[in-house]
Parts: sequence; structure tokens; C-alpha cells
Amino acid sequence: MPARILDGRALADQFRARLIERVRAVEARGGKVRLDALLVDSGDSAARVYAENQGKTCTALGIQYRLHQLPAGAAFDDIAGRVLLLNTQDDCTAVMLHLPLPQAVDPYSVQRLIAPEKDVEGVNPANIGNVVYGRSSLAPCTALAVVKMVEATGVHMRGKRAVVVGASDVVGKPIAVLLMRTDATVISCNKWTTGIHDLMRSADVLVAAAGVPGLVTPDCVRPGAVVVDVGVNRVPGPGGKTITVGDVAFETVRQTLGDDGWISPVPGGVGPMTVMMLLRNVVKAAEHAVGIHSGD
Repeated sequence: MPARILDGRALADQFRARLIERVRAVEARGGKVRLDALLVDSGDSAARVYAENQGKTCTALGIQYRLHQLPAGAAFDDIAGRVLLLNTQDDCTAVMLHLPLPQAVDPYSVQRLIAPEKDVEGVNPANIGNVVYGRSSLAPCTALAVVKMVEATGVHMRGKRAVVVGASDVVGKPIAVLLMRTDATVISCNKWTTGIHDLMRSADVLVAAAGVPGLVTPDCVRPGAVVVDVGVNRVPGPGGKTITVGDVAFETVRQTLGDDGWISPVPGGVGPMTVMMLLRNVVKAAEHAVGIHSGD
């Protein structure tokens, strides 16, 4: 029998229902839940569609959404100035920055200006540092999504071996840190790591976040493992159309894992949960502002 599916859409729906209740609780305290998002016109229609869909999702949850659109070629001072202004507004409880930015503007130089308590993407260096110390609940959204998906399997991580392939600053490294906080033994590696296949095969939980299509093959996993695929790769598909695939050879790996194992698909796995974890962080920031400590 093949492995069970870690359905990111179904899990996101579970969080959605809970977040609606939490938004109402904030409002009952006289607070607001509002996300202010900055979008610089780059000619990237996908970024605009994502921003618009984000607004619809926020509305469905009762979250106020304001999209600040800046013209193409906006300079660092224009973008940074808007962020600093939002930092000072009490009715703005959450701030995020849509990418891409103009080529001349370094995203990090803007992201580090977002007030840590409003940084719902968890990209401010202060928040990333506090994640290491266990002092911040506004963790990077993809990393938080991975941990919540692992929790959904019912696997108790204490003493388990987790292998994270990929060590980017806002995905791989935070995933490894959050898994360490579950008392797992965590090995962080990358696509150049010597003996990577043996390391992956030793994992109780394998997280693939290297951005390499087909990196994880059946000989890289052992039966009964949990495999979470974070990769998002655009590759040629049947008929010349471009399709989205992960880092895991899904169908063949699923068979190898067996019915004791778990595997997340791409699309439909980490992606929907990442969106929901962003909104979870938005609500969390608003709760903190009114003195609610949900613990979630």
C-alpha cells in the first residue's frame, strides 16, 4: 500500500475555521486584525494575482486587508518610507512585503525595517534570531507550515531523526531550528552534502527544500518515514506545458514509504499551509497587541 497523503489544503481548512474564531476574540477585546501589504508594480502578473487572492482570503476570515501599490521603479526610500510609516500606525497590526522588488532594491534591506511585532512573514533578523531562542511565535511561514504538517501525522518527534535538505535563510534553516525545538535530532544538509542519500534514508522525517526536481528518489527513503516536500520547481510537462513539481519523485517515493509512511504532494501540500500560516501570524500579532495569549 502507498503512503498516506499529507493534504495541505485539508489542514489549511482546519486552521481557517479556528482563525475566524480568534479574529472575533480580538475584536471582542476592542482590537483590530489588519494586514497591510506592499506591492511594487513589476509587471509580474502572478504577484498581483497572489496579492488580490490574499485580500479575498483575508476578507473570508474577517481580517482587514490593505494593499499599498507603489509604481514600477519605486526607489528604496519610497518603499522603506511606507514600511516605517506603517510601523507607527496602531490600527495596522501586520505588515508584509510582496516580491519581487525593483532590481536596484535589496529585499533584505527593506524587510529588516518591518517592526518585529508586525513582521508576519518572520523575515526580520530579530524575529529569526528569536526563533532560535524560542522567544518569538512569528516564525517564517513555510517553516511553520512544515512543522504543523509533521505534527498532523501524530509522530512524536522527541528522539526522532529529522533530515532537512536545503539551508536557505528563510526556509531550510528555520525549519531545522523549529524541528530542534521538538527535541528531534536534526541534520541540516544541502544538495552538495557528501553521502546525502544515506543521510536521507536514515531519516524518520525528511524535509526536501533544495529546489532540485526529483532530488529525492525511492532509494533515498525508508518505509514508514514522513516526507515533506517544500520544493516548487517549474519544469516542462506533457504537451510542452510548464508544470509545477517538488523535489520528491512523488509517485515512486510514495510506494516505497508504504502505508505506515506519509508524503506531501506538490502542489497541494506545503503551499496552502504556508498561506494559512501567514494569516495565523497576522492573527497572532493582533492577539499580542490586545494581550491575548493563544499558545498556538
